[in-house]
Amino acid sequence: MLYFDNAATSYPKPVEVRKAVEESFYSFGANPGRSGHKMGMETARKVFDSREKIADFFGLSESENLVFTKNCTEALNIVLMSIGSEGGHIIISDLEHNSVLRPLFELKKQGKADFSVAEVFESEPEKTVESFKKHIRKDTKLIAATGASNVFGIKLPVKKLAKLACENGIMLLVDMAQTAGTMKMDMDETGVDFVCAPGHKGLLGPMGTGILAAKKPEFLKPHLFGGTGTYSLFPEQPAGLPEMLESGTLNVPGICGLSAGIEKVLAEGEENIEKREIELAKFIYSELSDMNKIKLFTLPPETKTHAPVISFVFGDLSGEETSALLSEKGVASRGGFHCAALAHQKMGTENRGTCRLSIGYMNTPEQVLKLIGIIHGLSKKY
Repeated sequence: MLYFDNAATSYPKPVEVRKAVEESFYSFGANPGRSGHKMGMETARKVFDSREKIADFFGLSESENLVFTKNCTEALNIVLMSIGSEGGHIIISDLEHNSVLRPLFELKKQGKADFSVAEVFESEPEKTVESFKKHIRKDTKLIAATGASNVFGIKLPVKKLAKLACENGIMLLVDMAQTAGTMKMDMDETGVDFVCAPGHKGLLGPMGTGILAAKKPEFLKPHLFGGTGTYSLFPEQPAGLPEMLESGTLNVPGICGLSAGIEKVLAEGEENIEKREIELAKFIYSELSDMNKIKLFTLPPETKTHAPVISFVFGDLSGEETSALLSEKGVASRGGFHCAALAHQKMGTENRGTCRLSIGYMNTPEQVLKLIGIIHGLSKKY
C-alpha cells in the first residue's frame, strides 16, 4: 500500500514509537498517581517526564498546564465550551474543521455565545489578518484559528494573528492538528494562549492521544468529573491543572508512544521534516498540474503558506470516486468532505468534495514516483 493519508493519522509509526508503547506494558503497567508502590511511582514519573518534555516542545513554561486528552477534538471542545459558555463573541476562519465549528454552533443554538467567520486569503497573510480584524467586536473574547487547513493545506498567519489578538486584548487558540511536528510553536514567545494538537499525526504518536496546552488555565472548566488521585475526600473537582481536566485513568501506553514520537521529531528537526514533506508535495502538485484531466484547487504548495496537503479530482468525478479509484490501485488517500464544511463551502467543492493526498514523515521519493505513475494512468481514462 502507498499511504498518503497522513492528515488523518500518520502511518506507519516509527519503530521507536512502537517500542515505547510495547515497553509501557512491561515497565509502566500501574495506574499513575493512584498507587504508592514502586511500579505506580515509576509510571507516575514517566507521565510527569513526558508532560515536561511535551510542554517544553510547545514552548509552555508551566508544564502543569499541559493536559493529556484523547484527541485534538476533545482539547478544542474544552477550550471553546469553557470560554463560550460564559457568553461573548468568538472569531474563527473559513477553513476551520468541524471540531471548531460544531461546538460554536451548539453554543450559539443554546444562546450562550456568538461567532463570526473571517475569510482567509491564500498566500496573502496581511489580507487574512485584516479580515480577522474587521470582525472584532467589543465583546470578542477569542480568536480560534487552524494552523493549516486539513483539506487544502492553506496555512494561517499564526504569529500575526497572535499579535492582533494581543493588541486587542483577545485570547488566541491555535488548532495545530495539521502543523504540530512541522511548524515550531513557542507559546511563551508568540503569546498564543491555547494550543490543541493530536498526538497521532505529525507528532508520530499513537491514536487516542492529544494535548491541550494552556497559558491561561483560569478560563478553562472541567468537562469530565471524577477520580484524579488527588483530594479524594472532597466532592469538588480539583481546581488546578492538570487534575481538573484529567479525570480517570490516563492512556499511559499512548503517552509513552507520544513522548517517543516527539523525541523522533526533535531528533529529525521540525524544519527538516517540513522541508522534506513540502518538497514531495511540490513535486506531486507539479506533476498533477501537467495532467489535463486533473482539477487542483490551490496554488502550488510553499513552506510559508501551505502544509503538505493536496486536494484534487479526476475530471467530473467526485472526491470519493477519485479516492476509490486510487484505492483500487493500492493508494490510501481520503475522499469526501473531510469533516470541514466551511473549507469546502469556501472553495466551491461542497457538491462533490475532493480527494486529499497528505504527505507525512514516512513517505519517500520512491513512493511519490509510484503514486504519480498511478495517477497519470488513471487520468487518461477520466
